[in-house]
Amino acid sequence: MARSVAGSRPVRALAGATLLVVALAAGAAAQSPPPALPVLPPPGTVVAPPGDGPLLNRGEVQQMIDEALARKECEDRQKAEQKKREEEAKKAAEADAWVEVGSNLKMDGSWDNGLFFTSPNKDWRVHLGGRIQFNTVWWQQPAAMKALPPVNGIPDATRAAGVGPLDDGMYFRRVRLRADGTGYELVEFMMEVDFENLNFIAFDHMWVGMKDLPLLGTVRIGQHKVPQGLDMVGSDYYLTFLERSVLSEAFLTLFAPGVYFGNTYFDNNVTTHAMLHRVQPLQFYDGAAFGDGDYAATTRATWTPVYKNDGATVVHLGWSYQFRTANLGRSIAPTGTGGAFLDSQKVVRFRARPELRDAVGITAPVIGGTSGRFVDTGFFAADNVQTIDPEFMMTLGPLNFRAEAAVAYVENARTFYNNRLVNAGSPMFWGGYAQVSYFLTGEHWGYDRRQGTYDRPRVNENAFLVRGQDGSWLSGTGAWEVAYRYSYADLNDTGIDGGQLNQHTIGLNWYLNDNTRLQFNYLNIQRNVVAPAVSGTVHGFGVQSQWYF
Repeated sequence: MARSVAGSRPVRALAGATLLVVALAAGAAAQSPPPALPVLPPPGTVVAPPGDGPLLNRGEVQQMIDEALARKECEDRQKAEQKKREEEAKKAAEADAWVEVGSNLKMDGSWDNGLFFTSPNKDWRVHLGGRIQFNTVWWQQPAAMKALPPVNGIPDATRAAGVGPLDDGMYFRRVRLRADGTGYELVEFMMEVDFENLNFIAFDHMWVGMKDLPLLGTVRIGQHKVPQGLDMVGSDYYLTFLERSVLSEAFLTLFAPGVYFGNTYFDNNVTTHAMLHRVQPLQFYDGAAFGDGDYAATTRATWTPVYKNDGATVVHLGWSYQFRTANLGRSIAPTGTGGAFLDSQKVVRFRARPELRDAVGITAPVIGGTSGRFVDTGFFAADNVQTIDPEFMMTLGPLNFRAEAAVAYVENARTFYNNRLVNAGSPMFWGGYAQVSYFLTGEHWGYDRRQGTYDRPRVNENAFLVRGQDGSWLSGTGAWEVAYRYSYADLNDTGIDGGQLNQHTIGLNWYLNDNTRLQFNYLNIQRNVVAPAVSGTVHGFGVQSQWYF
């Protein structure tokens, strides 16, 4: 029979402990909620269960309860870990299991900053996307610089010229539709059509290829982005500023028709890229290029000696090299060189606008202010061009730094004056930029390890302003980024006076969410050209609203 003895410490605990263990075991096995654990008596009270056994004090009973609970927690944890291992093994077995490609073509749609359709075995994946970029621009320029430039650039008999009138305006910078994805597990494709020029519909990406090939990696055929330069390889979906740097337009190639090869090594820390292609000196790309012997080869390699925290900390080093022949003048789209003699020669040309556009349209007449270049060598005869481009990028959380330089060496240049060619030796033109940006709200730039370039930042908190249930206003900030870039191009050498261009750009970017962005840029543009061409400083301000998916 149970006994209660006040003032003594011992408790007959064997039966009590047995009841505790039985209760815990029963609670774990039963479908209904487990029974309550025994309640300890207050200090100073001894409870002895029926039967014989050693007497224990209250602390020893508490220790037995704690030990039993610890054993139960350990058993539950082991069971959870075992279940996790079994699930992972099952997933691995399913991933390794052989399935017939295309055996299940039912596709499910989902939204992930774009519209995706994916088959159950992921052997088919289609993305539908695009972007709309709407610009508003304001200009201030010296009156003398509003004079029109000569047709073939600055080194011309009538080179007492400016850049044309820069008018304030509004226009669509880019309006593009895109489809890309994977078919039959290994086949890749991309199609992207441009609609913004109004008087000429062209396209950017238009290629098909295969990935994960032994030794080769990726092979693509069609019109592809040329693997040259960090600024060029990265998508204009995610430009830090409204436009790429002056270096990119003056010296690098954006798109060209040809064959591309790419691969990654050492856990994606090293990438290699190569392309055999055609190229036009005017950066006109419509998927077609003609001219006997007009070819180019471009190679690029990148290395990330530091890659941590899913791209939040990155050190990127890159280098590219391009060899291209000069182009037959009459084959240069869309209008040739504009001169009958030069149309019969192999020619090159280097030129660049400021990092803010003022017109749309490819062929004359353009719609808007002017598409005149601030620096321009004009067409001149040459044998070939070799271009090298070292690149650097570092991401330290919200801080991002990028820098590039380019040197273009021209072999056997001949300028055209008074209907005759004049030897200009082997000029070398160069340029570069350095930029820094910082996310005030803590985000960081992404990194594309397959292509070896920057990728989009992901917004931590979407921007919104709504009323809550209690009538108070609720808001989100979006992501805010400040940025600065200095860029330079020098197109003067060996008697070819294309001019020099210095630009300072200050930017403020507001990412409302992962698909919507507002950009604000102020530019101080300094044009330095040989008289009687007009030098001077131009101020520009631009705002871009963008929806991309």
